Amino acid sequence: MDLEGEDVSAEAILPLLHKPGGQHLAEGLIGASFYVDDPDALTTIVSLDLRSRAVRVQFPDGRARSLPFASGYVLLTPPLVSAISALHTTADEASERMQQKIAAFGFRSKIEDDDLPGLLAAIEAAQSYRLPWREERIEGLRLARKYGTAREEAKLASAWLEGAIDPPPGDVVIALASALRDSGKSIEALSLTDLVTRKANGLDREETRVLVTQRGALWLDRYELQHDAECLDRARQCAKRSWAIGPSEECSMLYRRIDKLER
Repeated sequence: MDLEGEDVSAEAILPLLHKPGGQHLAEGLIGASFYVDDPDALTTIVSLDLRSRAVRVQFPDGRARSLPFASGYVLLTPPLVSAISALHTTADEASERMQQKIAAFGFRSKIEDDDLPGLLAAIEAAQSYRLPWREERIEGLRLARKYGTAREEAKLASAWLEGAIDPPPGDVVIALASALRDSGKSIEALSLTDLVTRKANGLDREETRVLVTQRGALWLDRYELQHDAECLDRARQCAKRSWAIGPSEECSMLYRRIDKLER
């Protein structure tokens, strides 16, 4: 937490208020200056409800209003800096550093403390173009989906593949193809699924089934854009191959989509 500036995010203060000794900080906030968007539009904190996380503020003209405490900023004073510093531990600082590194990668949501190490490890592997162990990949992608968008998931998986030997790991290819498609990059995703057309592709049966089903769906995406009958034929070939490996709901959905487009 940066206590060197003139103000501090109320969202950063909020966890400290629930710590032992946080009541002293809560009392110190009464009378402090608070603003939401415009630092020149200052209000004065009249009361703070920790249960609802609402702050009641008073405007210079005497009007009062309740606002979400985490929506604004508090102007720092020496007593507030002392109260915050007394509650802000080295563990908090380490957590904030991890949050900052994760945010710099593109994640915008606040990450729960228990999830910070796993997501940061996934990001650091991506930044060094290193392929993590399978268990780490599964956890990293789970957290990417929990806190980010398909864009961040694709960014992770793409960087991991940079560090993979050939043939690439099927689980990462599957994850990247899905994330690219969800990001609106169907052409790139379809190209990625070319892996299933190779003899020495390194895929097991389940990975082959999933990837060939994805490939069929991507051919249908292209058909909807180009209305080329060959795309429908390729999608049906993918569906047949997937079903031959093992029936699945995903393949059933693919068949239903093909039938709908052929009408």
